[in-house]
Amino acid sequence: MSHLLQSLQQKRIGLALSGGAARGLAHIGVIKALEALGIRPTVVCGTSVGSLIGCAIAAGRHSTEIAEMARSTFWPRLLNGRLLEQFCFDNFPETFANLKFPFAAIATALPRNEMVALTAGDLSSAISASCALRLLRRPVLREGLRLKDGGFSCVLPAVTCRELGAEFVISSDVWEWSSAMRSLGQSPTTSTRRLYPNHYRKALSYTNLHIHPEIPASGYLPNAAAVDRMISAGERATYQAFHAGFAKVAA
Repeated sequence: MSHLLQSLQQKRIGLALSGGAARGLAHIGVIKALEALGIRPTVVCGTSVGSLIGCAIAAGRHSTEIAEMARSTFWPRLLNGRLLEQFCFDNFPETFANLKFPFAAIATALPRNEMVALTAGDLSSAISASCALRLLRRPVLREGLRLKDGGFSCVLPAVTCRELGAEFVISSDVWEWSSAMRSLGQSPTTSTRRLYPNHYRKALSYTNLHIHPEIPASGYLPNAAAVDRMISAGERATYQAFHAGFAKVAA
């Protein structure tokens, strides 16, 4: 396993973080496990909550810092666009240009529901657009576009990771629909694949390592203990995915 890890560490790693609302806290555990394994992404792309966590990584934050940020934040407040933008302004650089490495926040442009990868300009409005849930939020107006939550057009941004130069893509997938379908035995690679949107199936085809945390119901509670449960779920899933992947290569 150490030889395979060493080989992986020499590649340009892309990290794709899916949407999934509060479930996205499990992304922090994925990051923590990757750090322990010595895997450092050099490209990060995030959709919805994945853009929020991904921006923290691209800004150079360690998993412990991101975890503490999550524990100290009453996450339902971030469903409000104004409060979310203020949170971003207080915790992240002002623009994409000030990040440590390439980052994309995925949004959906109305009215055609087209995917847009935001990679330049103001960070807080980009993340706000990526997280602008329908019914709960108005569209974010940015550069002449009316933008809503990226999950409607690209819930798992593995393709964008490739487009930004990643040689190996690790996808952290906490999307509710994929979790529900898998729990019912409906796989995106079998005859039931039509239950999954094309953009999700395409994302999996661009993914080298798929991490799919099992999210505990208690993780939805807006408190520090729930954040820790989510982080643990992400850690477990990451180690399981790496061991399964390496076992397959070794065989």
